[in-house]
Amino acid sequence: MADSTLRTLQTTGAGATAKYQSQEDLFRQKWKWDKVAWVSHCVDCYPGNCPFRVYVKDGVVLYEEPGATYQTIEEGVPDLNPMGCQKGAMWGQMLYSQERILYPMKRVGERGAGRWKRITWDQAITEVADAVIDAIQEQGPQSIIHEMTGAQGGPMALSAVTRFTGLVGGITMDLDGVVNDFAPGMYLTFGKIFASSVDDWFLSETIMIWHMNPVYTRIPYYHYVSEARYKGACVVTVAPDVSPSAVHADYHLPVRPGTDAALALAMSQVIIEEGLHNKPFIKEQTDLPLLVRLDNERFLRQSDLQAGGRDDQFYWFDARTKQVVEAPRGTLALGKVNPSLETRTQVRLADGTEVEVQPVFQLVLKRLEDYTPEKASEICGINPEAIRKMARRVATSRTNILLGFNSGKNYHADLMERAMCLMLGLTGNWGKKGSGIRMWSVGPWPGMMTAMKMMPGPEGASRALQMVDSILRSFKAEDPTVTHELAVTELATRGAAMGEGAPPAFFWYYHCGFKENWNRREWHDPSMRREFDDYFNEAVSKGWWQGHVRPGPETTPRVYLEVGGNTLRRTRGGQDQLLKHLWPNLKMVVFIDWRMNTTGMHSDIILPAATHAEKINFHFSTTHMNQMVFNDKSVEPAGEALSEPQIFRMLTKKVEERAKARGFTEYTDGRGAMRRLDDLYNRYTLNGYFDEDEKIVREMIEDGTVDGTLPEGTTLETLRRKGYIRFQDWGLQPMAVNQASDLKPNEVHTPLRHHTERKLPYPTLTRRAQLYIDHEWFLEAGEELPMHKDAPKMGGDYPLMLTSGHPRWSIHSANIMNRMIQDTHQGRPFMFMNPYDAADRNIREGDLVKGYNDKGSFQVWARVAPSVRPGQVIVYNGFEPLMFPGWKDPANMEPGMAKWLGLAGGYGHLRFRSQCWQPTTADRLVRLEVERANGA
Repeated sequence: MADSTLRTLQTTGAGATAKYQSQEDLFRQKWKWDKVAWVSHCVDCYPGNCPFRVYVKDGVVLYEEPGATYQTIEEGVPDLNPMGCQKGAMWGQMLYSQERILYPMKRVGERGAGRWKRITWDQAITEVADAVIDAIQEQGPQSIIHEMTGAQGGPMALSAVTRFTGLVGGITMDLDGVVNDFAPGMYLTFGKIFASSVDDWFLSETIMIWHMNPVYTRIPYYHYVSEARYKGACVVTVAPDVSPSAVHADYHLPVRPGTDAALALAMSQVIIEEGLHNKPFIKEQTDLPLLVRLDNERFLRQSDLQAGGRDDQFYWFDARTKQVVEAPRGTLALGKVNPSLETRTQVRLADGTEVEVQPVFQLVLKRLEDYTPEKASEICGINPEAIRKMARRVATSRTNILLGFNSGKNYHADLMERAMCLMLGLTGNWGKKGSGIRMWSVGPWPGMMTAMKMMPGPEGASRALQMVDSILRSFKAEDPTVTHELAVTELATRGAAMGEGAPPAFFWYYHCGFKENWNRREWHDPSMRREFDDYFNEAVSKGWWQGHVRPGPETTPRVYLEVGGNTLRRTRGGQDQLLKHLWPNLKMVVFIDWRMNTTGMHSDIILPAATHAEKINFHFSTTHMNQMVFNDKSVEPAGEALSEPQIFRMLTKKVEERAKARGFTEYTDGRGAMRRLDDLYNRYTLNGYFDEDEKIVREMIEDGTVDGTLPEGTTLETLRRKGYIRFQDWGLQPMAVNQASDLKPNEVHTPLRHHTERKLPYPTLTRRAQLYIDHEWFLEAGEELPMHKDAPKMGGDYPLMLTSGHPRWSIHSANIMNRMIQDTHQGRPFMFMNPYDAADRNIREGDLVKGYNDKGSFQVWARVAPSVRPGQVIVYNGFEPLMFPGWKDPANMEPGMAKWLGLAGGYGHLRFRSQCWQPTTADRLVRLEVERANGA
């Protein structure tokens, strides 16, 4: 560097200017800082929780580095360190990126035209407040929609906006419905979603990477897979393509896209045929011994045998006494009973008729006749001997399926996952360390207690705990077989029908044009016997979704709150779907974020949010980590940016002010409850107590010590000193309680141990891991047991299938446009295509190509790669739509089909609660054709 350049090089900040006089000065100043603080990147980064140190000089973030201070949890298991990835290391640079939003802005051109004017915070908040009041007056508060996402603003942002929508009577769309990270097959089997801690992977003897690509998406934790392999574990990757994770596996099973169920069922067939199944586990933990009537294929129930009998009391045949006896509902312990897996017998019903019954296990045997390795090989493409080899390995080792977010995005996700669960159930592979199946799951969260409080301080937390405890005790009094987990699950389910959360499927159906898509019969599975609307209307009319059909057809959405999300990128159908059907009805689209994205470009008011290091926060709590990871405010927000709690405190105060000025302070919400606006700010802040972000954080920590999730004596200063604290109990967060395992300070977390060790029942209809679903719709579809069905021709009858996944280069789309990250990939979106498919279409590396089907089209650049199988194309989902020609990404050709069985209800555990049972939309294996774009 020339001396003249060095003499003029300066750093600025806090009013100070420091000149560099030499090359040595430049180097020395790089390693000088004013302050070091703990931060984390509080985004839904599947699942993150990486403590970072941020180095600050003159009020500017110089750089960040992983803290690498996690302690060893279980002796003999490696620690979590260093915890970080390239996105985290460069995140501080994004505070000063070109896409950063610095000031409130108002649209002055057409939506999407990119024409804005800077306005004051007061003007922006006033316009939003008036729009909120207008919506309440015109359509009711249920016309105010917040699309919940894994918000870029972290838990503080999420709690800020959901508290607002809850108080005014608005609607927050369910997170797992919105992003479709729901695992329906896991839920159908276990009545819940759960996940082990990542260090539990190390204890596995066989790791099956299935619908996951951890080399890309689990960078901080992938070392556990490698370390387990060094220890002797066998790593198997099941994927259609030679994924980056397949490169590092012992075995790669290149399954044909969408045929995973056939593979898992074939492995189950081998396990039983060769006598490798674990009979004691099957009898104790699953529903396979329960008796099924052969006349109607329904479970034998007490209501069949006696007038007024229970519909949830089931039976098995005791091989010891040779009698049909009740299967206990309150325990999994068998005692002296020996449930038969083989006996076929007759029973006399209440009306005097006799019917034959047999165990579910016998029906499984019949189903598996269609899935011998030879037959399944014709479907899934895996050699029969490879199927047998993997089946024997699973049956004789602690097997852990690392299930990613990909499976749930398939139309037949439920069948795929249920087949995997059957295989694990047959081999006793859950509820012990190093085994099972995992998804994403919420961990302990003290903020839940803070949100429930009616008054601040420890007394408020204690009263809230007493209230919850009283409700749980009442559930147990109603039914003495109800455990703590079952009671918490019931409370969450009943509460969901009264809260602000709602499954988004009904919103999409009535207001976003998906009714037309979902009634395209040719885009559904051929086994759907009736029109989609027949199932939809039946589900609604029978009250299966009572309290959750919001907003209904009678309400027109008016205000849309996007806080840290990007609905026009993520929603299936994309801009073509939402801008056509939803956007014309919205009178106000409010976009709150730290950076501009596609949804922001189509908004009316943009509010700049502070980002990591600019506000106090925590990372999202997950059972993968079970740590409360702290993010401190270490620099002032750029421009006029504010934290989300600050923004919503301003908004509640302004709504109250404008409501009083307009003489509109009282109204009835969509559920008939009376609401008020003249005391909104006081209710939002507990009479002004929560007027600062740091007060909220201190309260959360204190509440954690009251509810037992945090060690006694933990304070904000503890976290500022250490950066994190390990949770010591699950608290009352339902998904955390559903782990059904003690959270111990010196052991990895393995879910379901309460079931296998303490014999406590599962939260399913049968109180067991339920592999047989005798709901009338499932019977009609032939899906009472898992089976294989081909993916339907979503989008039309075209030769190629689109697959996707999370990219290595970005957390969703947050980092993808960063200049430093762009140097690590092509800097533009691209589609992986097999060389044979490319040659057939005269497509070469780097060509601009067009993907299209009957739903829509998009353009992207070709990346010809032999790692992709013929008939498959891959576009990773983290690219921002505005990076594609015409701003159209693959979402615009995704019809977002919802499988009709997702609407099933009125049956045991098939009830909605947060992040659980609901219809979701598919975006994997959408059909398309690809050709060179015009001019390419």
